[in-house]
Amino acid sequence: MTDQNIIPVSVVILTLNEEINVVDCIASCRELGDVHVLDSGSTDRTRELGEAHGATVWNHPFESFGAQRNWAIDNITVQHDWILHLDADERVTPELVQALRELFTSDPSEAGFYLPNKLMLMGRWLRRCGGYPTYQMRLFHRERMRFQDYGHGQRELTDGEIGTIDEPYLHYAFSKGVSDWLAKHNRYSTEEANQAIQAGTHVGLGDLLSRDRIRQRRALKRLSFRLPMRDKLRVIQLLLVQGGILEGRAGLMYARLIAIYERMTNVKYRLLCRDTSGFEADVLPPKSQTDASEASESTS
Repeated sequence: MTDQNIIPVSVVILTLNEEINVVDCIASCRELGDVHVLDSGSTDRTRELGEAHGATVWNHPFESFGAQRNWAIDNITVQHDWILHLDADERVTPELVQALRELFTSDPSEAGFYLPNKLMLMGRWLRRCGGYPTYQMRLFHRERMRFQDYGHGQRELTDGEIGTIDEPYLHYAFSKGVSDWLAKHNRYSTEEANQAIQAGTHVGLGDLLSRDRIRQRRALKRLSFRLPMRDKLRVIQLLLVQGGILEGRAGLMYARLIAIYERMTNVKYRLLCRDTSGFEADVLPPKSQTDASEASESTS
């Protein structure tokens, strides 16, 4: 690849026991060139496979997603100032590569860019059930962006402008099986219940009516903790309001799984609200990473 064709973006992939995903993730980034794997103690062949397929492998114990991303910013020696963060169950598409190529024909002044993702299940894109487009901070300038923990994921910290790239990446959230997804979301429900207690459920009208989809989505999520039958309402939202019922068996399966997640979160939230003696030790365990797959606000 000549200097004129180089896309000035380095890739950092977060991993823990991702031998089933890491090779395909690295392969999807081959046109970006500078690829790094940040592993947090894999006991399978993740690190070996990462090195064998051309990635530079780094190791750092996992504390939280925000802390892990900040450690990557501060410690990984990258070739470029712009960094694309991925989880191992995500894939860069040729269309996204082209969008990045076009973006960097100039020198962007933004601190970072939100990207949407396509949620994949049972061989199909869940456009409706996945609430597409749902945007997350994935591409950013290393000197203009930091992260802070929020619930089971993280939020961005910056004084700069944030842009949007409309071309999505792919998210294979179920690549390690439904059992893994359920175990992971059991932990996520703990962290989300705790975050809801800390943040409260007050929502301003301006947030609900905002044209900023991310601000509005966050407000609706806070409001949802005040609603009865939260899990059932979420199924209605996914299948009927968003039209997920048109996505067949995959849509129905996803709606059922999200209902389980919402039910777990609601049970933990209600018990914390009542200050149930002895329960907090179960609800609020020490943070650990058992999977570096996207822990974001999309619960996917």
